[in-house]
Amino acid sequence: MRTPTEMSSDQGLLRPCSSPHRVRTRVAALVLVFLSACGGCRASDAERAAKERAEIEKRIRDSVTLVPYRALKLTIRAQGEPNAPEEIALLWKALAETRALPEKPLTDEETRRAAQSYLDLGIAFYKARKTLQKRDEDEFPLIWSKWMPNQSPLLPGYDAGQEHALMASIWIVLDSADRGNRLPASELVFYELSRATPQPSWSPVLRVAVRANRGLSFCEAGYHYAAEEELNAFLSEAEAIPAEDFPAVRGATREQSRETLLAAGYFLRAWNRMGLKRERAAEEDIERGLSSLEKLGVENELTWWGWAFIHFRRERYEESAKYLDKLAGSSYLGEKEREEMRASAEEMRRHGDSLPVLQQQRAAVILGQALIARAGGVENILVTVLGPEKAKQIYAPIVWMDRVRQGVGEITPEKVSHEADGLLDRVRETGGKGLDALKRRLGSDAGVTAESSQQ
Repeated sequence: MRTPTEMSSDQGLLRPCSSPHRVRTRVAALVLVFLSACGGCRASDAERAAKERAEIEKRIRDSVTLVPYRALKLTIRAQGEPNAPEEIALLWKALAETRALPEKPLTDEETRRAAQSYLDLGIAFYKARKTLQKRDEDEFPLIWSKWMPNQSPLLPGYDAGQEHALMASIWIVLDSADRGNRLPASELVFYELSRATPQPSWSPVLRVAVRANRGLSFCEAGYHYAAEEELNAFLSEAEAIPAEDFPAVRGATREQSRETLLAAGYFLRAWNRMGLKRERAAEEDIERGLSSLEKLGVENELTWWGWAFIHFRRERYEESAKYLDKLAGSSYLGEKEREEMRASAEEMRRHGDSLPVLQQQRAAVILGQALIARAGGVENILVTVLGPEKAKQIYAPIVWMDRVRQGVGEITPEKVSHEADGLLDRVRETGGKGLDALKRRLGSDAGVTAESSQQ
């Protein structure tokens, strides 16, 4: 039997609390506990960025596109070296055959020969795949020294990291200029940037440029938290670099080069923050970017887009529509993009609550293509930065490498005979199913390949 004291205690527990203050205190405590639990479940920006970086590394490891690309680079760098892998030497032989192929086969015989050459090349690539697991391109001389053995280095302290950074920049520009979205550039850029580790001997501008390229490539691929980290670091470091450390490019002063780089950084971070749905922060970056461009006296598609967005955020819809009309009238945009701009302008005039085109990642692609076209295209950009001779030497092999990658796709069935048509079907099927399908076919195709290589 319970004592009176115990019974009294139970009754006290059953009595309703008579103090409103005590009730509020307990409710507040429960809310705090709940919020703490929720906060512990919600990942921070740094944790999300780390997760995205892990996904990027996995894409690099698993990418089928990178197999022929890395093999091609290893082939170029290892050619003629005593320790070059045998499989790479065979790959180079198959690759060299593609140089003699016409860019656009016109006859049935040319088409059949091109299809067979690309099939042989695909088999050679597969055989080299296991070699890539053991050997690395950075064991061998740089591509620059292979292509231009008698030329001085492209940049001061030129090393493997700088070459990887240069290749990443070229792929980013080519991808932006590619209106057909034919280039599978993301994995190529990720791979090159993963190897572009800045060294103390690099110039400060080159070091921050690598961060900018990482931020841009991560943003375009949808890894916005990782991009935010890179772009934050890029802007912090770029703002700390004195103007005298910047190069004078294309008649611009060092101060103007610095302001141009900062403007690009602000716009890049604004696009990325729009992807994070942080429009207020994006708005601040756009205004800072526009301020930098105003100092430079720049007016182009980028400034028109920036003012369209700022006026939209300030609910000045008619002003926003005017700048969208300017974009729609740009001769550097395709007809499809112009139509999208006109539709956006009409949406603004109806006081719409969004910009149909310009709040999407597609805005970066549209404006990037327009600015590259305004600059005269990829070749002219390379000429401006590197000079006409070096630009030609760099651009021509890149075009050839891309033609090899697209070799099978450029051949149309209408141009082939019945015999060649059957071969093309095999090649296309192999390419469509990837390297696993190629492995299954290797046994049956090896005889054909051996015969073709003896002819």
